[in-house]
Amino acid sequence: MSLQVFLQAQLTGADQFLTAENNTQADQLWDFAGRCAWLNLYCEVLPRALLSELKLSRMLLGSSSAEQFLLVLAEEDIPRANALLTRAAEALSRISGNTLRLVWASTENLGAWPVARKRLDDALAAHTSTPLSSPKTINTFEPFTSPVKEEASSYFQNFAEGLASAKTVGWSRENPAQILWDGGDYSWPLTEQPGADNDTVLFPRRIALNDAGERASVHELAERADGAAQWGILIGDVDQFDAQLRRVGTIEEHIHLSILFRDFFAGELSLLCTLPDFWRKVSVLYCAGDGFAVMGCWDALLALARELQRLFERFAEQNLQGASHLEGKSMSMALALAPEEDSAPSSVYADAAEALRQAKTVESGSFHLFGRILEPKRLADAEELKSSLIRLVREFGYSPDYIQDLASIYREALSSRSSRRKAARIDKPWRIYMRLARVIPQSRGKELNNLRNNVIASLIGKRTSALKLRPSGRVGLEWARLATGSKS
Repeated sequence: MSLQVFLQAQLTGADQFLTAENNTQADQLWDFAGRCAWLNLYCEVLPRALLSELKLSRMLLGSSSAEQFLLVLAEEDIPRANALLTRAAEALSRISGNTLRLVWASTENLGAWPVARKRLDDALAAHTSTPLSSPKTINTFEPFTSPVKEEASSYFQNFAEGLASAKTVGWSRENPAQILWDGGDYSWPLTEQPGADNDTVLFPRRIALNDAGERASVHELAERADGAAQWGILIGDVDQFDAQLRRVGTIEEHIHLSILFRDFFAGELSLLCTLPDFWRKVSVLYCAGDGFAVMGCWDALLALARELQRLFERFAEQNLQGASHLEGKSMSMALALAPEEDSAPSSVYADAAEALRQAKTVESGSFHLFGRILEPKRLADAEELKSSLIRLVREFGYSPDYIQDLASIYREALSSRSSRRKAARIDKPWRIYMRLARVIPQSRGKELNNLRNNVIASLIGKRTSALKLRPSGRVGLEWARLATGSKS
């Protein structure tokens, strides 16, 4: 009787791969979209191709999503699996400009699952920590020639275009690092509905289109925003999801949890992006087992983030209610806006990824928004301030520029705190209040005065003995600035 073996593989270097510079300004969006879609699908296609090459049942695919997969094989199949994965790793290094690495490890199904998982984790960590240890990898110090880079960029652009209408995705032996659409030695149907079997590949194909039926450009996305014409990228990630997976006691629980989270993000994003508020404003870039990335106009991304946060809280409450720990029960997010309308999507994604790392180091479940890190419950305070500021502009005739005057108080407070000279001067409560009162003077109208007092209270709080500028106030100011179209 054959010994059962677990094989787990991971794709490392995804951020470097997605933030790689593109060749031409005109092709930046297509190249970036193609890279995201390819990254989303590769660890779905490769394990299925491996099982097909070994002539094994697809039921042996335990779990798969962007950047990782888990297989159950027989001991005699491991040498052939290693040979195929080695070929794929070499091709991946070439097509990605040596930014992506495929690492894998296998262990016998002996002992409890936590013990087997620890053996897999230790082996994967050893491969990840020693990138030059494999003799099969290409020369790290050998520079890539420009034709290889141009060929790869052309492939990702064509992949983004072909995938938009493709019915299947495939894999071929000749090009093990490429995913083919409507072709290949082996192919699998694409589906957007979670819960399908291993014969289909789950991929939420939600793309904001222009009037010609093609992918909308960044300029078209920006023009669809209400208020300021700006676009951005929103990314999110489940906090300490790996720790949650390490807590499970059986392989069945591990697979169930992995598929459960993957299907949540794919299913909810696929559904939300069909709603009227999002379907022409938001494009799904990728959807991993524990996170996502979407691109669109700033106001739609902000509304999408709030709705996803609400849905994830309900999802975690229903599916993790028996767990006493906090791992995997919260999601951190970050929204990065393009500094210029023609900014490269890869650079905006890099800003969002860095913002997300900062948010996760502060507190689980944080939201990095407009340069500030907030708890999700504080976003309601920012929205209330935004609504009050917009009323002052639209109903009472205030100039949108006054929002910039309020924001300048925050900038001065920040610069004074960082200065060694008179660092506490701006922090005196009466000075803060007087500055705000000059920007929004009192009026004879009762409704206007009440609204004015609410704005000031949202900015510095209601406790007169401990007035201070609130982070949610700065977010609300920036939110109101964008909503009114005021220039920064």
